Amino acid sequence: MTSPRAKSPDVSKFSFYKGSSRSLLIERTGLSDEEFVKRFIYRLRKHLDEHVDKLLCFCREGVQVEGWLKGELLYFLDSDGKSENYVFHREKTFGLGRKKIDFALDIGSDNKQRLWVEVKHWLIGYQKETPWRARTYFSDKSPVGIKPDVEKLNLTPEGSRFMLILATANPDAEDWELGIEKFNNKFAPLRLRALTNPKDFPKSYFLGLLAI
Repeated sequence: MTSPRAKSPDVSKFSFYKGSSRSLLIERTGLSDEEFVKRFIYRLRKHLDEHVDKLLCFCREGVQVEGWLKGELLYFLDSDGKSENYVFHREKTFGLGRKKIDFALDIGSDNKQRLWVEVKHWLIGYQKETPWRARTYFSDKSPVGIKPDVEKLNLTPEGSRFMLILATANPDAEDWELGIEKFNNKFAPLRLRALTNPKDFPKSYFLGLLAI
């Protein structure tokens, strides 16, 4: 049986989206980094809605496919960057140790606003009879969670820093908020701030955007 395809998102219901669809085409000058990346997430969601069958399969089979996510992001960024007038870099290096960040975006009218983005794919559900929830990942200090990624982002020289987490399935708002609270309490002074809400996404997946 073919899994049902998600309907196109109703923009008016997005808590992080304000204004008409026409405003997506406004010049980047004057947009804050957070507003730009929220609008970016809206466009990325429209792309992922075309792959809901795959996302449902990942959850059903209990797997994390971060390589697939980065490949889809690369394909999406190639097209989106041209239409939205920004430049992106894959595995952008920085520092003496040549550390790498998954993606860097240069936005603004002169492409001088730098956004750093680390990417994760989390399974929400069961893997080999072990339950995995958002709060489980948030409280894990190993690379299974995001503590090492957040620490690395905090070392970047300039710009705004974000974590982008694809969760399959949707963890629900309570689990997500509790996870962020646990992270902030356990790993202070590191701190996360949610920019998207599971309530705005279908049950099959969630794009968790976190400001660092």
